[in-house]
Amino acid sequence: MRRYDFALLGFGNVGRALALHWQERRAAVAAELGIELALTAIVDRGAALHDATNLPVAALAKFKQDYGALAAWPGIGPALRPDELRARGVEGVVISLPTDLATGQPGLGWARAALDCGLDVILADKGPALHALPELEESAALAGASIGTSATTGSALPSLDVLRTWFGAARVTAIRAVLNGTSNLILTRLRQPGANYASALAEAQRAGIAEPDPRLDVEGYDTAIKLLILTRGLIDPTLTWDAVERRGITDLPPGAVAAAQGGPERLRLIGRAWRDGGRTRIVVTPELVAPGDPFHALDGAEKAVTFRSDDLGELTVSGGASSRTGTASALLRDLIAAAAART
Repeated sequence: MRRYDFALLGFGNVGRALALHWQERRAAVAAELGIELALTAIVDRGAALHDATNLPVAALAKFKQDYGALAAWPGIGPALRPDELRARGVEGVVISLPTDLATGQPGLGWARAALDCGLDVILADKGPALHALPELEESAALAGASIGTSATTGSALPSLDVLRTWFGAARVTAIRAVLNGTSNLILTRLRQPGANYASALAEAQRAGIAEPDPRLDVEGYDTAIKLLILTRGLIDPTLTWDAVERRGITDLPPGAVAAAQGGPERLRLIGRAWRDGGRTRIVVTPELVAPGDPFHALDGAEKAVTFRSDDLGELTVSGGASSRTGTASALLRDLIAAAAART
């Protein structure tokens, strides 16, 4: 049995979801794959716990939810640096911190330091992937480490490493996607008589799929971030945030909701990336889609993405509603891949 110790940086909604999901699935992973995933350290808001044998995950998750921080937990110590985690036997770290669109920090600094120590890096935080994925992948290759990005581009959808293998030598020329579950849930509910934006957003927040600041969802930022990560990985690695044109569902075209309520078309928040002459463009905007469009049937928090390539034509993958469990499962998938790569 191969044991793989990992640490969790950040114990917010996603971090707690991963910890609880790991606790539920660890025995099955060990039995089916021969990998013992061991969560041995949690670093959160300047404090850290390390226990190589019995970290009380459920109790810690409840404590964090009730009190907002782990600082008062008995026996908790100061935050541990990546090199200190490595010295305690940790092999990988999951980075689950709030996304800073301007700098990618503090997650980016943590990812760089972790890779410098030879730690695998699994990203729930989109900031490091948005700002420096090619650099981080190069650092990981030099260190003989792994970097996982499944949770940064749509969780249940194929991860970037899978897509690169999938297309192989084919050249991806365009991506069209519905990537934000909160916005799609709101637009689905607005088709129903008597529904309104506020109640639909509240439903998404109760379900735990909305960002802590829902403007990241409804103003198109989350879609743009995910699409930019995919586009840099598959089409143009030099693309920057400045290339994104973005409009969210808080700025709907006049009459769009009424049209979707009264006719066969459906309103979706769609991101598009494509080569336009010598440059690559990204546009995020609400659109009406007709029956027969692969995005027409997406309801609730479901997502989908269509890739167009020169050799393989168009390929659409859909489904996989947004949820904290879905994100946790994507992170667990990356941890399993990182552990398997070290065997």
